[in-house]
Amino acid sequence: GSRLTVPDAGVYTVNYSIQFKNTTNGIQDIDIWLRKNGTDIPDTNSRFSISARKGAGNPSHLIATTPIMVELAANDYIQVMWHVTDTGVSIEYFPAVTYSAGVTPAHPATPSVIVQVEFMSEIA
Repeated sequence: GSRLTVPDAGVYTVNYSIQFKNTTNGIQDIDIWLRKNGTDIPDTNSRFSISARKGAGNPSHLIATTPIMVELAANDYIQVMWHVTDTGVSIEYFPAVTYSAGVTPAHPATPSVIVQVEFMSEIA
């Protein structure tokens, strides 16, 4: 599921990296924020703008990333939420590429979403 549960109370850094694509002819906005136990966390929204597609069948791309510090109690869960101004914007995964002589080097897959939750300190 989408819930990331922490075992201990403390201050945590939540860092996300999300691979977006835009297939529309216009610049679109993306809002990304955190929820704790099903409730939006105030002041955690970040807005990103993704450029218009480069051409038919050639979308634009953006990696949205932001670290956010939050206080969490033991067994709290967080979720990374997102909203876009047009459904032509979506989260995308790129599979690994196999080497092709004179065409492309081999490279690993590009994940859609990476989320890191790191314990920073106890709550004073």
